[in-house]
Amino acid sequence: MIYECKVSNMQKKDINKAIKIWTDQYKTYCGNNNNFPTYWGNNINELESFLNNKVANNNAIVAKLDKEIVGFLAYDEFPFNGEDSVFCPAIGHCATEDYKEIAYLSLYKNISQQWINKGILNHMWTIFYNDTELKNILFDLGYGSYLIDAFSGLNIKPDSQCLFEIKRASYEDTNTLYELVEESKEYYQSAPLFLKRDRILKEEISEIISKNNVFIAWDKELAVGFINLSISKNNNPIDMTAYNCGLIDEMGAYIKLEYRGKKIGTQLLKSISEYCNANNISCIHVDFETANLYANKFWRKYFNPMLLSMRRSINKNINDK
Repeated sequence: MIYECKVSNMQKKDINKAIKIWTDQYKTYCGNNNNFPTYWGNNINELESFLNNKVANNNAIVAKLDKEIVGFLAYDEFPFNGEDSVFCPAIGHCATEDYKEIAYLSLYKNISQQWINKGILNHMWTIFYNDTELKNILFDLGYGSYLIDAFSGLNIKPDSQCLFEIKRASYEDTNTLYELVEESKEYYQSAPLFLKRDRILKEEISEIISKNNVFIAWDKELAVGFINLSISKNNNPIDMTAYNCGLIDEMGAYIKLEYRGKKIGTQLLKSISEYCNANNISCIHVDFETANLYANKFWRKYFNPMLLSMRRSINKNINDK
């Protein structure tokens, strides 16, 4: 029985084989869902560029059996919430189905020791959401779910008539929107989410309103929620969005706690769906933390999860002498 692959730095000559394994993996886990951007299954330019960059920086390794590549892993080093961290995006790893477990275990055993030796104790991966086998492998290694990237088509319809007015934000709504954004920060910092978000200044909110499509839900004179839509200007290999994709980003979306469960979120989604339909935008992307209990339930109702980010935090005393 084979217990471990031979792991070495990826070379340029390995890239074509790595691309073949990755595209096969993409078709297996994402190829049958029309809500996902089709770009990534039909083009390899970003993947090839990504791997060339990682090879040049010695940030990519391969797993081999009998000199044949059965998997690879490529990553970035970056600071995350004040911690030295590594991140391996979905475009940065794969393994053949026949040797998936042994390939991933060999890759992680090899590279994680290098990370620990450098004092990098925060390890993050993004995987295809439907890859249950890899999800279980990482779970057993101590990883937990963190963030989901999901996509939806443009057939969002409310379950019933909304009793609240949805209007596109204007410059005059800057102060109102600022107050809602500030309120949302308190929600994100509360249990069980515990997420500290960067402050968005009034000037920045005004600029977002002028460039993007922000919709506000009103209960008469009271603003009770909002959603922010921008349009992607390029292909992003990290979250798998493609050019001209709708993005619920920057401010994102928020509804006052006391107004949840009243179909306001669905009505806000309907507003951006109609905008996308009118402007030849084929799909909408959102990401949300799995610990966000309300978002985890709401977004899954209308969006199909494509990617799952997982995180492992190593014991801080591992490098103590």
